[in-house]
Amino acid sequence: MTEPAPVHLSQTQFLSLLAHELRAPLHSIHGYLDLALMGVGGELNVQQHEFVQRARMASQHLYALLEDLLCIARADSGQLHLQRTIADLSEIIDNAVEELALAAIDQGIVLRVAIEPQLPRLYVDAVRIQQVLRNLIHNAIYFTPAGGTVEITAHAERGALPESASSSDAEGDIAAVACVRVRDTGIGIAPEFHERIFERFYRVLDKNADHSGGQGLGLAIVKLLVELHEGRVMVESVVGEGSTFSCWIPGLLL
Repeated sequence: MTEPAPVHLSQTQFLSLLAHELRAPLHSIHGYLDLALMGVGGELNVQQHEFVQRARMASQHLYALLEDLLCIARADSGQLHLQRTIADLSEIIDNAVEELALAAIDQGIVLRVAIEPQLPRLYVDAVRIQQVLRNLIHNAIYFTPAGGTVEITAHAERGALPESASSSDAEGDIAAVACVRVRDTGIGIAPEFHERIFERFYRVLDKNADHSGGQGLGLAIVKLLVELHEGRVMVESVVGEGSTFSCWIPGLLL
């Protein structure tokens, strides 16, 4: 019999396969940890509840890393497609903040949220927009020293996206735009790096910082997903004072 020819996977195919294979056991871990927190297997004491909650947070962080890898792999293979629905931005923000609340507490960071009540409804992939916010908030917490603050705000604007053509409906009315900002009091980013931080695997190495800079994927994915929604992302930062990341996402008419 003729032996089958070996299958050679590209780096993108390998990352996609790896992410898919790891998602299933992680789903199982999430499920059992959630059941434990709900007391299905018996009531937990305070310390046990804290331990399980932290294990849940760690597994959730690992799942987020896999989602980032899978996002990049799908984008490279032309298979990254948005599953758009009418979405409530305030709910998406709340979910992202809830994911990282414990991480902020551990780092001694105060999370603040200020959402205007009259936000435009969005026709977006809510999972992907939450991924954008999760990455921005995680970065802000990661690069902010203990005692600092991370603030997430959202408001509506009317008119063109910054440095882009205006969004409008068929009758020519200017559409609403949702603006989300994540502002921190962290170490800041020097001006020469403001564009490069959105490149894949690019990390700003600061010899005075306590952090290595992560994997360099989070902000690249933020830019990819925001622009896939016909939006725009920008950064303003001062070294030693903090950074503000702003995302503009076209919305439905108010």
